Amino acid sequence: MNFSDILEYFKTSSSGFTEGTTELSLKTFLTDDFYVYLIKWNQDEVFSWGTMSKKSNRIRKSSLLNPKLTGKYDRRVDYLMLNKIYGLERVYLFKYSSQEESRYHENYIKVQNNKRFCYSKILGDNRDKISNNIYKLFKETEWFSTIDEKLQVDFNEFFYDVYLNKSRHPLNPNRTFFYGDCLEPKFLRTIEKGHLEVAVEEILDVYF
Repeated sequence: MNFSDILEYFKTSSSGFTEGTTELSLKTFLTDDFYVYLIKWNQDEVFSWGTMSKKSNRIRKSSLLNPKLTGKYDRRVDYLMLNKIYGLERVYLFKYSSQEESRYHENYIKVQNNKRFCYSKILGDNRDKISNNIYKLFKETEWFSTIDEKLQVDFNEFFYDVYLNKSRHPLNPNRTFFYGDCLEPKFLRTIEKGHLEVAVEEILDVYF
C-alpha cells in the first residue's frame, strides 16, 4: 500500500478524520475516543503512523507542533530528526471507538506493508537500526552542519549513551525511559546527564 492507499483506507475505516499542521487545528478534533495518527513527511512515500488518545496525545508529546518537551514518547527523537531531514507536510488524525479498533488498523498497515515498525521508507529491521539510519541522515542535513561542534559532540553522547542505552530510573529500575522517553523533563539531570540538555534543545529545536 502506498501513501494514497493508506490515507484512503484510514478515511473509510474511521468514523471521522481531520488534518492539519498546527497543534490547535488538531486539538479541537480530540474527544474521548481513540485515534490513529498519520504523519506525512515532505518526501515521496515517507510517512509514520501510530495510535493515540486525547489523554495520551502522542502528537503533542512528539513536540513536532509544540517545541516544549512534555511527558514520555519513545518515537519523539526519531520524529524530530525526520522533521529536520524532510520537513513536515501534514498530520492526519483518524477517529475510532475503542483502543482495540485503533490498534487493529495501526497493525493492518504494518502487515500490508510487511513492516515490524510504523515507518515507511526508513531502513532498519529493528528500532536501533532505524534510529541509527535516521541519525545518519540527520547529520547530513544543512541544519546539523550549522550547529556548534561542541554541541554536536554532546548530542552524539546523548544519542549513544542515553537514547540508545534503554535508560532506567536509577532509584526505580521498573521505570523505563527507552528511546525518546528519555527526554521527559528532568530525567537527564536525574541520571547526571544534565549537561546534555543544551545540545538536545539546540539540535532538536525544542526546549525543556
